[in-house]
Amino acid sequence: MAMLGYARVSTHAQVLDIQELQLRAEGCSKIYAEKESGISPKRPMLKRLLRDVRPGDVIVFAALDRLTREGPYRTLATLESITSRGATYRSLAEPWADTTTELGEVLAALVGYIARKTRQDIIRRTSAGRQRAREAGVQFGRRPKLTPQQQSQALSRRLAGEHPDVIAESFKVSASTILRIKPKPS
Repeated sequence: MAMLGYARVSTHAQVLDIQELQLRAEGCSKIYAEKESGISPKRPMLKRLLRDVRPGDVIVFAALDRLTREGPYRTLATLESITSRGATYRSLAEPWADTTTELGEVLAALVGYIARKTRQDIIRRTSAGRQRAREAGVQFGRRPKLTPQQQSQALSRRLAGEHPDVIAESFKVSASTILRIKPKPS
């Protein structure tokens, strides 16, 4: 079993000293430290930590926002990736985020449940909102580059044998835009 620390600051102008001192005081034998935004997907030291963690290891961080700032779901996914490897974690700033204790495990599971439930509610509400918008006639996606009248003209010209590149040039669009126009079903 090893105690591994993770320290992060957002910019190169900031220093990691305080976090590293806290993690060493907690007994961390190795500290993965980086200067990278908490919402950045490219955090090589966090990726290395998650790759190196072994069953029985304890991952310690100064605060949850040092681990990630990608929102509750990404935070939970990161914590889940630690526990799925048989390791535990402990936040120095949030005593409830400590799976080295039974109470911490229960609280972490409860927070995970609440986050998953919240996510499901968000998905349900946005799906219902999209459905209502569709029923109200809202068109989703990118606006067509050509109006319906221009599409009809372009299709007629293409069906008459005119080359798509020539048609595209006259409408100032790509040939692929012209080729995607399909006849309306009768």
